[in-house]
Amino acid sequence: SEDCSARFSTAIIVPYRKREEQLHAFLTYMHNYLRQQRIHYRIFLVEQYDQKPFNRAKLFNIGSVIAAELEFPCLILHDVDLFPMNLGQLYACTQKPRHMSSALDIFRFTLPYRGLFGGVVAIRTHQYRFINGMSNLFEGWGGEDDDFFNRLYSHKIDICRFEPSCSTYTMMRHKPEKRNEARLGL
Repeated sequence: SEDCSARFSTAIIVPYRKREEQLHAFLTYMHNYLRQQRIHYRIFLVEQYDQKPFNRAKLFNIGSVIAAELEFPCLILHDVDLFPMNLGQLYACTQKPRHMSSALDIFRFTLPYRGLFGGVVAIRTHQYRFINGMSNLFEGWGGEDDDFFNRLYSHKIDICRFEPSCSTYTMMRHKPEKRNEARLGL
C-alpha cells in the first residue's frame, strides 16, 4: 500500500564533540519526533575526535559526502543542542534551502539579522554540492553560517523561511564554545 513508502528521504547531519548529555537528549527527542512524521530518515553523527578547535563546517561536509553516497536527496544540517518545538516542522527539503530554526527561544523567537542561516538548515544534496558545501577554514565558534549564506547568495540561490510560529526551536543550555577570532576576516 502507499502507506508503506515514505514521501521524503532525509539525512540529518549532526556535528558533534564531547556533549554526551545533549546527544542523549537529542537522539531520544528526535527519534520520537521524526517517527511521527513518517519520513525515511537517518541521523549521521559526525564526531570530531581530536583536541583541535571544533570545525563544524568540515563535519557537515563529511556527513554530506556519506549521505550523498547513500543517495539521500535531502540534507538537514542540525546542531545537537537544538530541538523543534512545533510538530509541523517537516524534516524534508523545499525547492529553496530552508532555514528551519529561524525562531529560536534564545533570540525571543525573532531573527537577529537577515543573513543568519544556521542552527538547523534543510538543503537539497545537489544544491550543497553545487556550492561546494561549507568552507573548511572556520575553526572554533562562528562565521561558517554567514559564509554559507554568502555562498548560496553568490550562486544566486535564494533561501526560504517558514512563518516563525512553524519554525520555533529551543536551545539546550551549554557552556559557550571558544570564538573564532578570525571569523570576520575569513
